[in-house]
Amino acid sequence: MVPPQYAGIVQNAMRQAASHRSSGTSSEGYDPSFDSPSSSTPIDNSASDAAAASAAAASEQNLNDEMALTASMAAAEQQNDAANAATLQTEINAGM
Repeated sequence: MVPPQYAGIVQNAMRQAASHRSSGTSSEGYDPSFDSPSSSTPIDNSASDAAAASAAAASEQNLNDEMALTASMAAAEQQNDAANAATLQTEINAGM
């Protein structure tokens, strides 16, 4: 049982619900074009493809730069090792 102060609100809600149910069978105001996609239009992905190709090229360049830096550091380390060995040998030969 609904308290008396809410009885009018419930009755109005019931009337509105009934009126919505009866109008629900009508197709008035319904536009099926919103439910289905429009004719397919080809999408231009050229900008996206160009950006992806540019990013791939930049990534490859970064990898090449990193490999060149690593090789350069290895060569410098070998030269430093050789110089240290020569210095040590010179000191040994000099009897220090």
